[in-house]
Amino acid sequence: MLSAGLTLTAHRARALELDTLLPDGIPGFNAAPDVTILTRQHPQYDSLGIRWGGFEINPELSFGAGYDSNPNGVAPPSANLSATASLLLHNTALGFGAYAAAQSQSYLQSPSQNSNGYTLALGEGLLLPHDTLILALARLRTQETGFTLDNFGFTKPITLNGTEFRASDKYSTGMLTLSPEFTYASAVIQSPASLAATNIGGGLTLTFTPDAITSLVMHLHASNWRFSQPGQNANDYTALIGLSNDAERLWSFRLLAGAAARQPTTGKSQIVPVIEAAASWMPSSLTSLDFTAAHEIEDPERLDAASYTLTESKLSLAHELRRNIIITAAASATQAEYFHSPLSETLLASNASVTWRLNRQIRLVTAYSFNDRQANLLRAANEHVVTLTLTWAP
Repeated sequence: MLSAGLTLTAHRARALELDTLLPDGIPGFNAAPDVTILTRQHPQYDSLGIRWGGFEINPELSFGAGYDSNPNGVAPPSANLSATASLLLHNTALGFGAYAAAQSQSYLQSPSQNSNGYTLALGEGLLLPHDTLILALARLRTQETGFTLDNFGFTKPITLNGTEFRASDKYSTGMLTLSPEFTYASAVIQSPASLAATNIGGGLTLTFTPDAITSLVMHLHASNWRFSQPGQNANDYTALIGLSNDAERLWSFRLLAGAAARQPTTGKSQIVPVIEAAASWMPSSLTSLDFTAAHEIEDPERLDAASYTLTESKLSLAHELRRNIIITAAASATQAEYFHSPLSETLLASNASVTWRLNRQIRLVTAYSFNDRQANLLRAANEHVVTLTLTWAP
């Protein structure tokens, strides 16, 4: 196993999902197409930040306390304490954003599960006459637990260092939009044994929009995987075509289908059908529902040394109970069928949270999450996590 990620909550079992883990304001990451329940502005409760010329600086300090029924799926139940410090810097006129965060988590009854991490990210968006050129870079140190794919047999969290660079362009002319992209990502496990992975990939997306709402989308992508164990090296190829529709955020969908191929250095090549689906619905201005599903070769947001077909789905809800109270809930299922092995693994996860903004400076979040792992050749495990986090922003 080799993967990289960061999460600022009590549960650290996430992959290299920078788009969801980093805040808004950094070009190249977390690029939502429009305003959502979670990203809309609340002038009477949003922190004003610190102004310095054309830059806006947003520091935050968070302190949390909680309980984990089964840390890492192997440790005794424990209370835990966490602390996070972060700084977001952005300049809208220059199209620049940067972010830095450090976190520490301590398990009082299971100190072997203690962890520390950090994230550094920056991005630049250049608006040209017909193009939008984006460059982004992130560096992070994090830990993963037994509740991630291909991550088992370890009695304490695994420390990883990860780096990712992204470059993309968006060229529009008439009803056509051409979007090339390039990604370089690497990750290294520090313990219990040194293991490294590198992925270099490029893709091209062609979008044809004849009526400003429904688009025909074609996506091609290729990537090269290199590991410290050369026998696991491989090349991946993906071709997708489908439709995308956006009715001014009242509802939208995206459905792509095609095929993916993996050509390993050693062993038999694999070709599998691929499907990617997403749908969003806002029944009111205060509520949104989002659904995603996919069947593909591996998780494109992970760097791991295993080969498998991945089937996953996720349903999430966001509701603005009051202007200063937002409720979220989500449930997901992930299944991996490993190549050249009888191993199959299923991960189930659900979570719910209530965010209460007391004023511009103070935010209180209470959250619950449940994680479960089932596998035909591994011991089953699950955990319940409850946290209460207080965040201060000047």
